[in-house]
Amino acid sequence: MQNSATSKITLLLLACLWLFSGCKNSKSTFKNGTEINSTPQILFLNYTIEKDINGNRTIQFINKKVVEAKLKKQIILPIDQGIEGDLILSELNKRSKILKQQLIKNPLSRTIEFVDESKNFKTKVIKTDKAQFSIRLQLQNRTKYITISNFAKITPLIKTPIH
Repeated sequence: MQNSATSKITLLLLACLWLFSGCKNSKSTFKNGTEINSTPQILFLNYTIEKDINGNRTIQFINKKVVEAKLKKQIILPIDQGIEGDLILSELNKRSKILKQQLIKNPLSRTIEFVDESKNFKTKVIKTDKAQFSIRLQLQNRTKYITISNFAKITPLIKTPIH
């Protein structure tokens, strides 16, 4: 009788252990003790860009926001499709090594659609000297900086720390 009760308690404890083994923390720890958050995060960055009378562009950082979420589908424009006026966004690690790059279409040139007097759709390109633009991307754990450069030049216009 005692043997039967002990085996039932053992089975109950094994069942509880099996149930709780499926629950785990979303953080992982490396051997050296550093933690990595495995929860997906989206990074939102807001900037202003301005072109002076000489054609030089400057970018000012406005703000950033990191939220726990995952982008459903992200269309990344390849750099080889860039033209004059476009920007290159680079994700850098702590040693400033490029992890990922993507193209940002010229934020000073906006294409709008409208309906004319004869009710036909038309498009028009509007060029400005100052504009705000936003960037949204899936944040990688190793990303420590974001740089934005002119398409034709490698020198960054701005370098934004992430963490």
